[in-house]
Amino acid sequence: MADLIQIFADNLLPILLIAGVGFFIKRRFQVESRPVSVLLFNVFSPSLVFSQILKSNIGGDEFIRLFIGTILFQLTVALIAFVAATLQGTTSTERANLMIASFCLNAGNFGLSLVGYAFNQDVFSRAIIVFIANIATNYSLGTFIASHGHQSLSKSLGSVFRTPAVWSLVIALIVMNFHIPLPLVVTRSIDSLGNAALPLMLVLLGLELGQFGSFGQFRLVTTGVVIRLLLSPFIALGLGFLLGITGPALTALVVQASMPTAVLTIIFTTEFNLERDLALNLIMVSTLLSPITLSVLIYLFHH
Repeated sequence: MADLIQIFADNLLPILLIAGVGFFIKRRFQVESRPVSVLLFNVFSPSLVFSQILKSNIGGDEFIRLFIGTILFQLTVALIAFVAATLQGTTSTERANLMIASFCLNAGNFGLSLVGYAFNQDVFSRAIIVFIANIATNYSLGTFIASHGHQSLSKSLGSVFRTPAVWSLVIALIVMNFHIPLPLVVTRSIDSLGNAALPLMLVLLGLELGQFGSFGQFRLVTTGVVIRLLLSPFIALGLGFLLGITGPALTALVVQASMPTAVLTIIFTTEFNLERDLALNLIMVSTLLSPITLSVLIYLFHH
């Protein structure tokens, strides 16, 4: 028990405190989250991806396995959520809410911050790959499901290629594999922007959670949280073994797969007229309970 408390204090409490700053600022000053989100999306996150990929030693085969493994994991979880929602007789909007809340991982705001605190550089570099694959699935499958199939999958996939972090990954892989030298002024600038990404992500998480109203819809929230926090680590572990993912890559996959629901789902609810209160409940409850499950998971990986 003492070890678990120490893990929580060292790795998860800082995340909650920084997010708490954003939450307080939102409630006290009604600061809008969009400017912060725009900066993260277009500047800081791509810089983080670029700098970390250049520092990594990830081989092509490992990269492909990890990328595909993340997408297969999200597809599996989406299917489980679909079956669970159907068995509960939900409406189409409730089903869409539950599905995207189940497979959209908070692999950025929460995940990268936690992996950075709890694990070494090798795991963190691979967690970046999971983060990018997660973005690709979120903006393609997530958009398709949130629109109830009214937006074509090809159009949804198009949004992936308008994501700066994806292009940052592609450019970083080209630079790394072709051994292209970069001026020191460029690498230092990108590294500095990337270093600012994680705390800003956590402040944004707090700003988004500051919109929360009251708890409700307990049946659907319980279903979503069970899938997101309890089933997901086992699904990711099984897929990892099937795909031959081992070592730091397996750690990155399982830990990132165990994150709470992404705040991105709020954007889907606004864009496609889903149930905003349900989405906020799924985000808030999974975020509040995740320190318990994640502390245990970190303990298991360290021992």
